Amino acid sequence: MAFECGVLGHSAGQSPRGALTELLHHLQSADAHVSYGDIKEGEGWAAARFKVSRPTDPDLEQYVQVSIGGEILEIYLEDARAALGSKTVRDKNLMLTTILSGETDPVINRHIIFYALAEWHGIPWDETSGFTRSEPAG
Repeated sequence: MAFECGVLGHSAGQSPRGALTELLHHLQSADAHVSYGDIKEGEGWAAARFKVSRPTDPDLEQYVQVSIGGEILEIYLEDARAALGSKTVRDKNLMLTTILSGETDPVINRHIIFYALAEWHGIPWDETSGFTRSEPAG
């Protein structure tokens, strides 16, 4: 079963592709076993699959997407406003989402979330709890 989580943040003027590329480079610098494929783009979003390939473990793949502006972001912003108030989400214009399905790497997942919290001044979100003010466990 798949589980979706992510972070609502501020893009600081980056494009979806630029923000995603920086995140993927961060993951590669944090773990030499991370690689990623082609970045796909649409109106207001960029996405890629990345792989964690360690010699002693099975390969793991995961999907990650960054949306800036557009319909996808508006849906998340509406939920965030209802949960946290308009003032809290006033400058937020980026939504990072990742889908956890099957086996995933918890260390890499923490790198993704904590990067988005720090670099994009993010607010964590998951499909069970919604938006929260606290940082994820880990």
